[in-house]
Amino acid sequence: MKRVSRSALAAVILLVMFTVALNASGPTGGSLKKPTYAAGDQWVYVLEGSLTTFPGFNASQGPLKFTIVGFVYVNVIGPATVLAGTMSIPSVRVDSRATGFLNGTFAVPNGGTAQVRGSFTTSSTEYWEDQAYMAIESRSTSSYHADVTYGITTSLVADLRLTATTSVSTIPPFDLDVGQNATAELSTHAELNSTFSVFGQTMHSQNETNVSSMWRRDVLARENVTVEAGTFSSYRLNQTLTNFPVIPTGLSGGGNETAYWSNDVGFYVKRVAYENGTPAAEMRLRSYSFGAGPPSGLSATQIVLIIAVPVAIALLLAFLWWRRRKARIQGRTSPRAPSAPDGPQQGGNDRAR
Repeated sequence: MKRVSRSALAAVILLVMFTVALNASGPTGGSLKKPTYAAGDQWVYVLEGSLTTFPGFNASQGPLKFTIVGFVYVNVIGPATVLAGTMSIPSVRVDSRATGFLNGTFAVPNGGTAQVRGSFTTSSTEYWEDQAYMAIESRSTSSYHADVTYGITTSLVADLRLTATTSVSTIPPFDLDVGQNATAELSTHAELNSTFSVFGQTMHSQNETNVSSMWRRDVLARENVTVEAGTFSSYRLNQTLTNFPVIPTGLSGGGNETAYWSNDVGFYVKRVAYENGTPAAEMRLRSYSFGAGPPSGLSATQIVLIIAVPVAIALLLAFLWWRRRKARIQGRTSPRAPSAPDGPQQGGNDRAR
């Protein structure tokens, strides 16, 4: 029995080692993989960034310098259809929300600098075409509420509403390996409405513009990235920044980001946005979950091990039980061998006579 138990343990260890080796060596020959999104998929990020201007306000209204800290929630709602002229474009609806706090300074028109402390909320609805997951239609609102201290304390309220539609000349490929890139020509029509209230004055601004830009994604390397959610094998990308929560970019062009994409996560694990070469914001994955898939935070290797090890143990226990039962049955059905005499045979009554 001891020999069988050692064999069973050795078999389990070999199975675990084989499973780990299989999952560890499998992705090395892979590439950036296009995920399949389902309703309920969610990614939560830690957000750190800064704002120096609000779009729609000119320089005479005073520069801003806000430090922003918060969270971003990205949720897949499900499949949808976007009408572009007479065409119906299959897409995926994705809702995002950002909340957090801001702290910084505000230059007042009469001179001097005011201290600003407050909060912000941003919500958006985007429709991603289902080939490369590029946003072709979006609506977003951002609200900033803060207390401004400049001798006295007053309220600052800023509300931004952005609506944008984008057409893509040719859908770029999604599956790319290290050293490869993809480009696409974008034509965006954007409408921005802003309301800004401070020191008893309210200013409104409305802008409408058409922007032509070139989107590009370069796959630079494959490396492990550690964030709040764990360590992930990721692809480091340099790509044109089309959208980033809280940081309104893309209206004047020039934005780019360093992004880290994980096939296991199905989305970015880290994004660093730049404006004119200066870091403007950073998002780091805090948690994630899938609406119809593996639970949050488990890698493919962990999932396989969780499934494979109990199955292997159950099979081995069944085999041992079968062996023992078979031995008992054989013991009952085998004929008993005659017992050997205790000593030499003696005559029956000869001695008695």
